[in-house]
Amino acid sequence: MAKTRRGRKSPAVHPVMAAAIKLRPKLRQWRRHIHMYPEPSMEEQETAAYVVEQLREIGLHEMKTGVGETGVTCLVRGGKGRKTVALRADMDALEIEEQNDVEYASRKPGLMHACGHDAHTACLLGAGAILSGMAGKLPGNVKLVFQPGEEGSAGALKMIQDGCLQKPKVAAIAGLHLMHDLPSGDIGIRRGYRNAQTDEIDMTIHGVSAHAAAPHEGVDAIAVASQALIAVQQFLARHTDAVDRKLLTFGIIEGGTRPNILADAVRVRGTIRTIEPAGREAILTFLNKDLRKLVAAMGGKLTVRIEEGYPPLKNDDSVVDALEAAATDIVGEGRVVEVPVPGLGGEDFAYFGIEGGIPAAMSRLGTRDEKKGFTSPLHSSTFDCDDAKVLPVGAAHLAQTAIRMLRG
Repeated sequence: MAKTRRGRKSPAVHPVMAAAIKLRPKLRQWRRHIHMYPEPSMEEQETAAYVVEQLREIGLHEMKTGVGETGVTCLVRGGKGRKTVALRADMDALEIEEQNDVEYASRKPGLMHACGHDAHTACLLGAGAILSGMAGKLPGNVKLVFQPGEEGSAGALKMIQDGCLQKPKVAAIAGLHLMHDLPSGDIGIRRGYRNAQTDEIDMTIHGVSAHAAAPHEGVDAIAVASQALIAVQQFLARHTDAVDRKLLTFGIIEGGTRPNILADAVRVRGTIRTIEPAGREAILTFLNKDLRKLVAAMGGKLTVRIEEGYPPLKNDDSVVDALEAAATDIVGEGRVVEVPVPGLGGEDFAYFGIEGGIPAAMSRLGTRDEKKGFTSPLHSSTFDCDDAKVLPVGAAHLAQTAIRMLRG
């Protein structure tokens, strides 16, 4: 036990956390380099090459590149035991123009690491360095999975189909994600559903064009579309279980050619987010059946196309046990936070459990620090974090989770 200036004993720093603290300069260097050179989904060639270069500097060499097109895997071979577990980080950026005035701001116009994937990748590199330093004592192997294309391209599924969970066969997988609503450096744990099913919806309301001065001679697709959008929200509010977590948000509406002509068609595009399967089925049934009838009653015609997105992420209890125990080891029980409700964001990490068929779970790593100004949400042009504080916690948490999974 170490002593404070007042003579009181303070808890000893966990050895894995101590190793991560020593790595702080490298963690920041890795994260900031990746932040400066963001790449969009499935175009992460430079990022993947940088990851490989850093893994080699760490002293790791059992790597595979081009997994799932641009992904990288690396095996940290332990000295004892045959069990293999995996840790995952995503590498892709978003099509956002960065507004942060920092020396490590994006140097690629229109691209930014606004979802924290640069930090995830740095944390996984850090975990690799920590585990490599104790490889002889590891009770098994740890596969590092650097994944492309999380932002809508299902990179996890591509890597699974390309064999990332095989040779050696992976028994379980864990990951983390930055989150702006948790205090900086705190770790959020949730059991059960963590993320929503994501579906894309593309609707067209067909009317009949006519002169604006004689609307009775046509069918105003804009007016019909307005009623249809109101009906959708009314259905959600009054005809689905109020306890279920779900939403339907429309982000694009297009229609019309001139101010004095009734629009003959309006296209509306949006996203459906659901947790409970019953809620999703109710929404799909309404869109494909009842909403068609409503539009037809107003003289129009509705076409609906729904593209199934990422499945819901349901955290596996056994991996959550490892995440929670590791978090307590690293930051202490007081900084481990129970996340009370699932988020409605999508996460293709879900494929590791569903398509990969192995136990999978993710934790959250807080970034919020109002005194230092780190309050922006994910996917915003000003998202950032105190990487000196956040990255060592993330690297240590991943490394210790792998150790806990191997012992489990």
